Formats: sequence, structure tokens, C-alpha cells
Amino acid sequence: MKRESKIKQLLEKFLEAETNLKEEKILAEYFQNEDIKPEWEPYRDLFVYFEESHSDVPQKSFYLPTRSLFYSIQKYAAVAVVLIIGTLFYYSQNDRPENLGTYDDPEVALEETKKVFDLISYHLNSPKEDLKYLTTLEETKTKYINKITP
Repeated sequence: MKRESKIKQLLEKFLEAETNLKEEKILAEYFQNEDIKPEWEPYRDLFVYFEESHSDVPQKSFYLPTRSLFYSIQKYAAVAVVLIIGTLFYYSQNDRPENLGTYDDPEVALEETKKVFDLISYHLNSPKEDLKYLTTLEETKTKYINKITP
């Protein structure tokens, strides 16, 4: 009776995946015997299968394909080329002197500033020309649409 209570505890632990190898061996030995409880009979096949599968030897050995030395060198060479190109691109961008729009002569700076302000005012005033079309549209609307009574 004591043995069956221990087996019951081990079986519950096994079903919860909490057993170690020693406890699983005890369960396997128990289920190898002929005198087990009828309600545990389905577990017999499971443990018998586990024991039989330990003795199975694979029919064919297999090996994972290994990468050749050329492939490894090729991979590192590609990384090196990318790093070299990136470094050259970075330094070529930073070596160029940037034109910041600064002038040494104040009169030239004043003339360039006037040009920029003229350009800005042109773009700010250009929408006003389009507003005359809106006034024409408003006049047409009041002339025809407002005369319609619902």
C-alpha cells in the first residue's frame, strides 16, 4: 500500500513534468511489473514505450553540412567592404566645406538679404492675386444661387 501511494505521488509529479530521472526510473520499473492497478493500465504502455525507445539505434547516421572556409572568408570580406565604403562615404561628406551663407563684406550680405526678402514677399503676396477669383465666385453665387428660394 505504501508503494502504491508513492507511485501515485510520482505519477502526479510526472504528469506535472516535475520528476527527475531517478523518479522516472522508479516509475518505469513499477510499470514493467505485471501487478499494477487497473486505473494505471494506460500509463503502462507509455512507460513501456519509453523503455523500448531508449534501446533504439538510428538506422542512418547523419551529419549537418559544414560551411566551407571560403564561405567564412567571403562573409568577413563582405563585412569589411561595407565598413570601408561606409567610412569613405562618411569622411567624404565631412571633408566638404559647407557654404553657410556667411559673407565677409557687409554690403554684399545686405544685398543678398534683400534678395531673400524679395523672394519671400513675392511668395507671400502671390496668393492675393488668386483671391480676386474668389470675389468673382462670391458675386456669382449671390447673383444666382441666393435668388433661388427653397
